Amino acid sequence: MVQNQLIAVDEVKVTIIMDNTIDVFTASEEHVHRFDSCELQTEDGFSPLIAEHGFSALVQMKSGDKQKTVLLDAGVSPEGILHNMGTLGIQINDVQAIVLSHGHADHTLGLPALIEKLESQNVPLIAHPDAFLERKVIYLNGREMNFSPPQEINALDPKKITLMKKSDSTYLADNMLLVSGEIPRITSFETGFPYHYTKRKERWENDPIIRDDQCLIVHVRGKGLVIITGCGHSGMINTIRYAQALTEVEPILAVVGGFHLTGKVFEKIIPDTISELQKINPTYLMPGHCTGWTAIGQISHHMPEAFIPNNVGTTLVFKA
Repeated sequence: MVQNQLIAVDEVKVTIIMDNTIDVFTASEEHVHRFDSCELQTEDGFSPLIAEHGFSALVQMKSGDKQKTVLLDAGVSPEGILHNMGTLGIQINDVQAIVLSHGHADHTLGLPALIEKLESQNVPLIAHPDAFLERKVIYLNGREMNFSPPQEINALDPKKITLMKKSDSTYLADNMLLVSGEIPRITSFETGFPYHYTKRKERWENDPIIRDDQCLIVHVRGKGLVIITGCGHSGMINTIRYAQALTEVEPILAVVGGFHLTGKVFEKIIPDTISELQKINPTYLMPGHCTGWTAIGQISHHMPEAFIPNNVGTTLVFKA
């Protein structure tokens, strides 16, 4: 456990740069700013934003006269994240630190192209040591799917990137943001992905836990914690409880990102997850990416006042 040093911010903005869904007509509401489809239309009338099975989010924080910007993950393709950042008017060189939620391909394949465009020097890149290992999923029928990060990730330009391989918690952005580091597994039902494998010392090992999974944590003064996940392989309840323990802050203002409740293995834990979420009582929930339609539907049904539909280009804004 690290000593609590997290500064409560005046404002945080979380912009979804890449995710699985897009809806050009979704309306904005309090705290939720949707991209303007009229401003972003092309000659044929469609939004130029794109959606892919990947994830990337920009986190912007203000505290007094300080402003900081951190990027979480880089999507599944080099074209996707760069295209959406350009369309949304996000300047790559405004990013002051990059964090990998974990090492799977749908969160890392856009990273080399992003760094190639980077003009800034010595930008911190925070990742768990396991995030750079080869990964795959072997299904019961024998079919294999490669989830490895790009090979170039081990040879990133040292002038542009300061690589920090850490399994423990890390403070960034003048202590306005906390990277959780490895998340303890304490619930009885969030037991991981049994078909997941990691290559260590040239041997493939069954690795259901996926220890490199981590989240971002921001404390909005007087409101509570905003937690941003990539996939949430640790389990959403484990993740939230660890964020509370690290920061000694109980109220949860928002949980945003992938909840990893899709597929037969994980759909069976949806009821337990929702039951625990109701006890925690977050003010807002915006599940996306790998949460899955079944879980999203159940969350929206059981926690309608908290639920926010997720789309590429959405910006959540929370102020003290």
